[in-house]
Amino acid sequence: MAARARWVLIGVGLLAAMGAARADDVTLYAPRPFGYVIGDTITLSADVALDPSLKIDPASLPQPRPVDYWLDLKAVRLTDRGTREGARRYRLDLVYQTFYAPLEPKRLVIPALALAAVSDDRRVELAIPPWSFVMSPLREIAGGSGEAMTPRPDIMPRPIATRRALMLSFIGLALAALGAALIGWQRGWWPFHRRRDRPFLRAARSVRAAVGLSPPDYDTALLALHRAFDATAGERVFAEDLDAFLAAHPGFEPARHDIARLFTASRDVFFAAEAGAAQQELPAERLAELAARLRAIERMAA
Repeated sequence: MAARARWVLIGVGLLAAMGAARADDVTLYAPRPFGYVIGDTITLSADVALDPSLKIDPASLPQPRPVDYWLDLKAVRLTDRGTREGARRYRLDLVYQTFYAPLEPKRLVIPALALAAVSDDRRVELAIPPWSFVMSPLREIAGGSGEAMTPRPDIMPRPIATRRALMLSFIGLALAALGAALIGWQRGWWPFHRRRDRPFLRAARSVRAAVGLSPPDYDTALLALHRAFDATAGERVFAEDLDAFLAAHPGFEPARHDIARLFTASRDVFFAAEAGAAQQELPAERLAELAARLRAIERMAA
């Protein structure tokens, strides 16, 4: 029994050690470590990964202040990046400004920074590690021979996650294409123009062109609409056939009165040679409006 208790205590100790290691995961990202002159600003960024039960204690964050006679902490920005991969993650940005004026290249050190993470029942100390860099003089340094220095390799850029943005872009493009296809199908645009014959669509275009002439080609406009009625019915439609046409195509019933005026005007033009009376019954402008209305009814019925 004592041996079993001892193994339980050892397991608890290992879990506690793993939790402690997980709660103190700090990764520092720094800019180039050389080439700074007096007045330059330096931004250090640290990624902090904590146990999900912990969070950064705001009271432990440093305040902008002079750090040394040559170094000021200008800004502190803490960003909570949420919980991901089993850890609560933060981004801490520290903006420093250096006022050191060296007479020759000199290495300086930004000191470590202490933070704390807390939960309901414990407190964990964290540390942002120190970072060194080289300051350059503003005036020329006396020449002299020295050892050749091998430049440090460039810092590899950190990849930016673009998968979500690309996915949203593709979804948006797909929805836009689908919407355009639906509108084109409903309106009979290419390549859907052969989907279904639209006699009143063609007639509306012909009427608009004929009425737009000076003087308007009234006869051509009338004929265009009559051809549309014939094509829709599949046979010749005369004034006495109007009731049968509307019974077969009830969508046009709301326009019965104007359609009847159309047939009256056509009779005056083509059988009574009274063009003036026809245009009083149905002026060219009203004829164009009727053509547009019939086209809309045809589109809604499609």
